[in-house]
Amino acid sequence: MNVVTRGIKNALRSPLRSGAIILMLAISIGLILSMLVARSSVEAKINEVKSSAGTNITITPAGVSGFAGGGDPLTGDQVATITSTAHIASVTSTLSDQLGTSDTSLISSLELGSFGQRMMRFEDSNSSSTGSTNSTESSSHPAPTPRTSVTGTTNPNAVSTDGSSLNITSGETIDGKSIDLVALVGSDLATKNSLTVGSTFTAYGKTITVKGIFTTGNKFQDSGLIMPLASLQTLTDQTGNVTTVVAKIDSSDNVDATVTALKSSLGDKADIVSAAKQAEENVSSLSSISSLALAGVIGSTVAGAAIILLAMIMIVRERRREIGVIKAIGGTNQKVISQFITEAMTLTLFGAIIGLALGVVVSGPMTTSLVSSQTSSTTQNANVVRQGGPGEFMRGNFNRLSTNLSQITSSLTPQTFSAAVGITFLIAIIGSAIPAWFIARIRPAEVLRSE
Repeated sequence: MNVVTRGIKNALRSPLRSGAIILMLAISIGLILSMLVARSSVEAKINEVKSSAGTNITITPAGVSGFAGGGDPLTGDQVATITSTAHIASVTSTLSDQLGTSDTSLISSLELGSFGQRMMRFEDSNSSSTGSTNSTESSSHPAPTPRTSVTGTTNPNAVSTDGSSLNITSGETIDGKSIDLVALVGSDLATKNSLTVGSTFTAYGKTITVKGIFTTGNKFQDSGLIMPLASLQTLTDQTGNVTTVVAKIDSSDNVDATVTALKSSLGDKADIVSAAKQAEENVSSLSSISSLALAGVIGSTVAGAAIILLAMIMIVRERRREIGVIKAIGGTNQKVISQFITEAMTLTLFGAIIGLALGVVVSGPMTTSLVSSQTSSTTQNANVVRQGGPGEFMRGNFNRLSTNLSQITSSLTPQTFSAAVGITFLIAIIGSAIPAWFIARIRPAEVLRSE
């Protein structure tokens, strides 16, 4: 019987002890695989966020926020300057406006509460300058009328609140780069005005055709319109003007340089916000998960190595006489050490089979649990155009990325599995090293004399 066969057979000599060792190793190896999967999945999500949200720059007119503030819209020349700036891969331009009752045949689907009435208290020249917000207005001071928000954009899919493609419930989307007099209508506004696909309404003295009905789950957005940018610019006599530009940079490494270049070329006429630092801050919770997972891998590896080490030391001590006899009849240190290393590898192999299977099963729930516990309070900045007007591009998007961060799918890749197997063999090697040293020091004469 060769040393390998004896090693395998000796590994199962004591079923109860071997079973306990294998079970403890299985737990350690399962935890190693689970932590590796969690870390790999989280790192992939971090890279995804940094390469998407982290490469966007938002440019808005200086002094403008929503439909408030002063300042002038960005001009066509400024947009051209932005587009031609080095490292800018693509640009999404948006123009926001509001339709009053004299501008359109549409009836707004919004109802003004006390907040809305206060915000619009200056809209009616007959309204009180004190900003009364009582629901009952005197006949000489009628309540202000809510307006309908309209967004002209080169990319209609970018106006969704959650950053996903716009949810068209009927009809089809529009070409944001066309000059057609068409529109996508929010579901609430469509219901209020009994609009369907193919219906028409007037706006700015022109007839507009409804190409599609959309919904976002956001009441303000669902009460608005989306039109091609050039069409809205023409209708409002604002050719070339925009209120928001989102520029996507070709690499996160070039964001800072591009921001510096834009600030130099646009001067104090525009406010520039980079998503890179915000994205970095928002993935900090994921970074902590990655560090925690790495610590878990290291801890589990140490625990597994300690288990096999202590087990083999105990086995070597129990078999000192057997080792002495083998050496006395001609067994070399190399053969004896090989036998015990085989025994350690056998125990580790059984533990690995069970542990890796266990890791595959629990890695998904464990990753989800780690992410949900760490990102529950995380907010994120996203690349979303909102219909709140100029400057709203960077507002209200934190919930979208928070949800995105918490939706990490664990993925067991061949690389991750190979790493787990490699660590398993490392555990066996470490666990066998010191017992091998003990075996080499055993002298047959001393053992047999003491026995």
